[in-house]
Amino acid sequence: MRYQREIIGLLGFSLVLGALYFSLIETGPAKFFTAPNAQKLFYLHVPSGLITYLAFLMVVGGSMVFLYNGSEDADKLAKSSTELGIVFGFMSLASGTFWMKAEWGGDIVSRFLTDMRLATTLAMWLLYIAYFVYRRQPDTQQVKVNAAVLGLSGLLMVPLSYLSSRFLRSHHPVIVGTEDQGSLDPSLRFGLYLGLFGFLFIFIFLLKFRMEIEEMERDILRSKMEKI
Repeated sequence: MRYQREIIGLLGFSLVLGALYFSLIETGPAKFFTAPNAQKLFYLHVPSGLITYLAFLMVVGGSMVFLYNGSEDADKLAKSSTELGIVFGFMSLASGTFWMKAEWGGDIVSRFLTDMRLATTLAMWLLYIAYFVYRRQPDTQQVKVNAAVLGLSGLLMVPLSYLSSRFLRSHHPVIVGTEDQGSLDPSLRFGLYLGLFGFLFIFIFLLKFRMEIEEMERDILRSKMEKI
């Protein structure tokens, strides 16, 4: 379909704008939060965090397939997903830090060192920054194999980060999957879903675009190697 990628990106952007309108204008302070203004970050913080997990799980999947059969497409997927996961992860960490400061107060550094949800999420993000930095060198077969092994660390880090607020020491609220106090207030769900699907479509748009760029870069490199 012509302009399919652009339509997906435009749809995602429109949904994110809808989430912003809903959060800033239509919705009052959330029931279980004490910082009414900072709480508005909820509609961007949670979706960006979930898309970060999705991106890093795609790195894991791409790395597994590459190690199994050497698929270049799987390697491109892992490499491209890493870059997008870092971007969305930064959005999640940055918005979460501002919200955390307003909601809990205290020293930010000590919070990241003592709250397991924050610590494991930061560690996961830094791990994939290391992956990204490692992939800046020429893409030899050995580099791809080593990167895939590093990418597989998400098998541990992604579940650890996601489940840490349930089973480890953390003040982070459990948003999805419980009916306890602190779980998602029904009045917030519409705005959350707008933001989540908006970020998902933007992620798909950017991933398709980034993989096309990666394919062009590899074609140029192959062309240069053939001329040598």
